[in-house]
Amino acid sequence: MLFVAALLFFAMPGDCKEPPKNGDTRIRKLTIADAVFVALTNNVNLRSAYLDRHLQRIDLKMAERQNYLPSDPALTLGVGSGSHYTAAAGSSGASRTENLNVTGNFTATLAIPTGGTLTFAWNNRGGRPDTGRNFDYSSDWTASFMQPLLKGSGMANAAYNVRIARISEEINILYLKDTIAQTIKSTIGAFRNYKTAERQLVIAEMGLVRAEELYQYNKDMIEAGRLAGTEIVQAQAGIASQETSVIDAKNNLDNARLALVQVLYIDKNTAFEAVDENRQPVEAPALDEALSLAFQHRTDYLQALQNLEAKKLALTRSKRNRLWSLNLLASTTDSAAAATYDAYDSAFRRAFDSPSERDWYAGLSLDIPLVYMTSDMRSYLGAKNDLEKANLALDKLKLDIEINVQNAVRNVDSSYRSLKSAMLARELADKKLEIEQEKLGAGRTTNFQFVSFQRDLQAAQLNELSAATAYLNSLTNLDDTLGTTLMTWKIDVGKQDDQIRPTSLKTKPVP
Repeated sequence: MLFVAALLFFAMPGDCKEPPKNGDTRIRKLTIADAVFVALTNNVNLRSAYLDRHLQRIDLKMAERQNYLPSDPALTLGVGSGSHYTAAAGSSGASRTENLNVTGNFTATLAIPTGGTLTFAWNNRGGRPDTGRNFDYSSDWTASFMQPLLKGSGMANAAYNVRIARISEEINILYLKDTIAQTIKSTIGAFRNYKTAERQLVIAEMGLVRAEELYQYNKDMIEAGRLAGTEIVQAQAGIASQETSVIDAKNNLDNARLALVQVLYIDKNTAFEAVDENRQPVEAPALDEALSLAFQHRTDYLQALQNLEAKKLALTRSKRNRLWSLNLLASTTDSAAAATYDAYDSAFRRAFDSPSERDWYAGLSLDIPLVYMTSDMRSYLGAKNDLEKANLALDKLKLDIEINVQNAVRNVDSSYRSLKSAMLARELADKKLEIEQEKLGAGRTTNFQFVSFQRDLQAAQLNELSAATAYLNSLTNLDDTLGTTLMTWKIDVGKQDDQIRPTSLKTKPVP
């Protein structure tokens, strides 16, 4: 499998605490697909995002359970005791009183999906008036039920909450997809920068070889008396210039290697050779097709649609909250809660075996606000305002996407034509130098002219390299602009996944 193959070559920093041993000069070949999958395996931000996904799934399950099923009851147990001591002196002598009170109370509250609340309370007390006296006990329980009938009532409110929680989950998935896509894009950029630096070093070294060959040729010609001795200075200057270019190219290559190492999150001493992408130039896609793909796959656009849906639900919920507060109330209390007994089991039996001694109540309560601008009205106006702003933001985003896609498609077309021109210019510069070399051998040109043609060829090679990199980057940027990076790399993101799951490992993707 591609994952296994990649990890065999690139260990994570935690597994590479010691640098390679002296003499280990192995250079590992690295394709762009290898680089991407190593980055997706090791990237810290991505691994953190998947850790967050575990909690996000729990949050969704809790929201669904809380709004579609009765909540876990809120239980409260209170135990207390107290003693009071009084001493007094009178004509009959000293007297004292010491009483003791013990309480044990239990309360349970249960919220149900209809918006109602059921509360049960069980109160127990024991006490004695003085030392040596018997305890007396009392026990009673109460129960109450409250069900909103207008504001905050019914399953609709629960449905709003669950739907908003599910929208949040969809947005979390989109954020994860965006994190993966940006990881891929940054890895591709670092890989191509490294590959470009490799080629720049090769071009600089080729230029140095040509300069040394010219120097040797001039030296032979001067020794043969066919060339003035001053002509050697031009060749020596060319060597010095090319040596500077080689030094700069090596420094740029190591900078690019370390930047790629950072993206891959591997041992900093790792050396590798970037493999050519071997991608043939293709023309840009049609604008209409590109726009259609962008509106199907761009995460920011899909997030904006989900956000708009959430604002609509929030507005609908706030409309219901403007209704009057009409509640159904029911309760039962002990009409003789103060009754005491000399044994606790007697108090317990009286509390639970004497329904005739209880008071029962059922009724309605109605609260009507007498002012217009209540907190609920303010929330409604705020939700309405948020929905209007979400619509404006969506319209602005649509325009931005159309412009971005148009620019990306045009850049692909422009970079494609620039690459074709740069390839032709390099071929012509190569032929030009061949012809000039024949003239130099025949003595029909000067050193200065030949050196200038060498520089033209080197500049044409660098321009072709820059144009090729720019073209490939324009394709990657188009992929990012259309939101199709994951589709291109055959990566699927499922709600229950805890790691990257490619849809196919048989074929390496092309960026």
